[in-house]
Amino acid sequence: MQYRGLFIGLTTIDIQYFVDTFPQSNIKVKTNPPDILVGGPATNAAVAFSYLNGGANLATAIGDNSFTAFIQKDFNRTQIDCVDLVAAQKNNPVVASVITSENGDRNIFTYNPAEIKSEINVEQLFETTDPQVILLDGFYPEFGIQCAQLAKERGIPVVLDCGSWKPQYNVLLKYADVVICSADFLPPNCTDSDDVFVFLKSKNSKEIAISRGGKSILYSDYDKFGEIEINNTFVVDTLGAGDFLHGAFCYYYLKDSFIGALSKAALFASNTCKFKGTRDWLNK
Repeated sequence: MQYRGLFIGLTTIDIQYFVDTFPQSNIKVKTNPPDILVGGPATNAAVAFSYLNGGANLATAIGDNSFTAFIQKDFNRTQIDCVDLVAAQKNNPVVASVITSENGDRNIFTYNPAEIKSEINVEQLFETTDPQVILLDGFYPEFGIQCAQLAKERGIPVVLDCGSWKPQYNVLLKYADVVICSADFLPPNCTDSDDVFVFLKSKNSKEIAISRGGKSILYSDYDKFGEIEINNTFVVDTLGAGDFLHGAFCYYYLKDSFIGALSKAALFASNTCKFKGTRDWLNK
């Protein structure tokens, strides 16, 4: 059975260099030619969902720029049906520079996208995609909030990818059914995971997970707290692993419990870390 997942948020161009170790200041490092990849939290999540499901829907801002054809080629390969929110507009791509070391750690230099004026309204998007689950990564907040509101009205599960704190989460959390955070997600006055759980529960979040890289995933399922251990695996590259966790979770959540979906998604994401970049694992 094929499910209908809708992913709303950012698409980036990731330029990834591989180095033995992270360089010190004022040093020029010669590397092999970089990989140029299509990325972004909502986009990578859609790729994972599509891999498991045989297709996914993505609403993002691409527009007319020098990478438009390159991005579309990636979407064709990964079976992503893209609704471009700014299709007829000139729009600068969000470019990220990624430095990955020999042990799979990485540093990323990037920036937030510019505000957009969407050419697609939310009702049109939902009519076109008829989603059974939606995921939002917090980018393009005005449009994302409208999507979350409509999904809530229609009883469609809303999954929030909370990578780092953004003010719009104060509104988005009102509509979320599932909140999956990174360890870097620290709302105001929060200093650790205990604080984050308390904060999210104060927002009436019921199903919450905090991913912590190679450490166990912490979760709260209503009043039940627990941990999901991460498979020990030889890590080549962690780029996109959190995004793939979220996309796989959305797929499994449509057919399993919160904890069951989280466990399966964690195993899926761990396996993607065995490969370089964000697309090699698709073929292997």
